[in-house]
Amino acid sequence: RFATAFTAAAATWLLGLVGVLPLPATVRADIWPVLPLLFAVSLGSYAFVNIGYNLLVFRECPEAYHELMQQIQEAKDDLRAKNVDIA
Repeated sequence: RFATAFTAAAATWLLGLVGVLPLPATVRADIWPVLPLLFAVSLGSYAFVNIGYNLLVFRECPEAYHELMQQIQEAKDDLRAKNVDIA
């Protein structure tokens, strides 16, 4: 699905960039060339906000929280058994 959507979007963008799609001159010259960059920035912003939100509500999942704390303690114990100094 991703490859199909990406190919369709890239083909549409290229058609607009070379002038096949009827776009106003201002849109073709100023906006259309930077659309992939705007898409990448938007995707990164969405990912950043999504990760931040999920970190904020992480304590609302007590099972996952306790499992993660247990794994952290196991990793610390394993490192101490191998004489690794951890702060």
